[in-house]
Amino acid sequence: MKSLSTLFRHSATVASLIAASTVTAGLMAPSASAIELLPPQDLETEINVGVTGSESGCLDATKCIDPSFLPWIASIESLVDDSSGTKSRLFIDILGNETVYDGGTLGIADLKAKDRGTTPSGAWFRPSETNADGSVGEEQGQLEVGTYEFKFTKLIPELTIKYFDTETSGTTGVPNFFAEALTDGMLISGDNPVPLGEDGNLYYQTWKDVSEITLKLGKDTAGTGDGVDFQLETVPEPGTVLGLGALAMAGALGLRKRNKKSDV
Repeated sequence: MKSLSTLFRHSATVASLIAASTVTAGLMAPSASAIELLPPQDLETEINVGVTGSESGCLDATKCIDPSFLPWIASIESLVDDSSGTKSRLFIDILGNETVYDGGTLGIADLKAKDRGTTPSGAWFRPSETNADGSVGEEQGQLEVGTYEFKFTKLIPELTIKYFDTETSGTTGVPNFFAEALTDGMLISGDNPVPLGEDGNLYYQTWKDVSEITLKLGKDTAGTGDGVDFQLETVPEPGTVLGLGALAMAGALGLRKRNKKSDV
C-alpha cells in the first residue's frame, strides 16, 4: 500500500500539471494576453521625461520614476508642444484620487480629475502643461496637454492607445497629422488624429509593429484648453506567450518525473 507521503506527492504533481495547463490556456486567451504598460495601479507618481526646473527632473523626488521602470518602455522624452510652446510633465494618476506633490515653487498642490462625474477607473498617463521654467502652468498643473516620444525595448506587434476625454478635433493622436506620422508603426484601427467626442469619452487607436511613437495630447488655449489622458496596452508576440506556457508545463512534467524516481 502506498504511503500517505507518496499519495501527497502524486496529488501535488497532478495539481501542478493542472495549474500549468491553466496558465498555458490563460496565456493563449486573447483577453489574458494584453499587457498594460503601467506599473501596479496603486502607484501614483511622476515620470522623469526630461523637463528642467528641479534637480531630480520631477516636482517631488520621493514621487519620481525613470521611464525604464515601466514594462516594455526604453525611454519617454517630453517634446515642445505646439499649442503650449513648452515641454510638459507626465504623471501616472488614478483619476479622482488626490495626490500631493511637494516641490516648493514648482509643486502641484493636488492632482485630481476635474471631470469627477466621468472619471474612468484605473491608472492613467496624465500630461501636465508647464511654464517655460518647468513650473506648473495653467489650471495649477491640471491642464492635460503634452507631446511625448516613446521608444520601446522591442518591436510591439500591436499597440493600443486609449484616449480619455477628447473634446476637440485634430489635436490629439500621432503627429504630424497631415504628413507622415511620427512612428514606425502602421495604423490598423481608429482614426488619426482622434475625432472630437463627447465629454468623458473614450477613443481607441491600434498601431501595428511599433518600436517608437510620438503622442500629442490635448490643446492649450488662452487661459484653459482641452485636456486628454491616455493608457497604453500591447499584445505580446504569440511565441513569447506560448514559450511561457511551455516553460510552466516543462516544470510540472519535471516534477512528475522526479516523484516517480523517488517512488522506486
